Amino acid sequence: MLTLHNPLHHLHQGRHEMFRGRLVPCHETAQRLDHVLVELQRRALGAALAQIHRPRYLRFIAQAWDEWVALAPANAEIDVLPSVWPAPGMRPDVLPENFAARSRCRARRATTRAPIFSAATAS
Repeated sequence: MLTLHNPLHHLHQGRHEMFRGRLVPCHETAQRLDHVLVELQRRALGAALAQIHRPRYLRFIAQAWDEWVALAPANAEIDVLPSVWPAPGMRPDVLPENFAARSRCRARRATTRAPIFSAATAS
């Protein structure tokens, strides 16, 4: 399988994530990526973004940071953390208009930091 990596990946590293009800430093770090890359190179694994993610997710990620900062310029200093969770019975095929709700639909428990899409698509 093809593995895509780029030198801008460190820009994706968030500062905090929720763990057991508290904000903690992110478990996924640029340093961990170095270890993962060594193992991926040893095993020759990987996949292209469009092969592993749905187009709707890639569209969200492409504009998420700009939309987050547009909500409030001070957001540029903080990570996007999911803060809205869908209620049982809500339709997963309907994309919410509210950014916070969309970030939950897209991110699961991940943080988003600028410029995630640039980091993900650089070659």
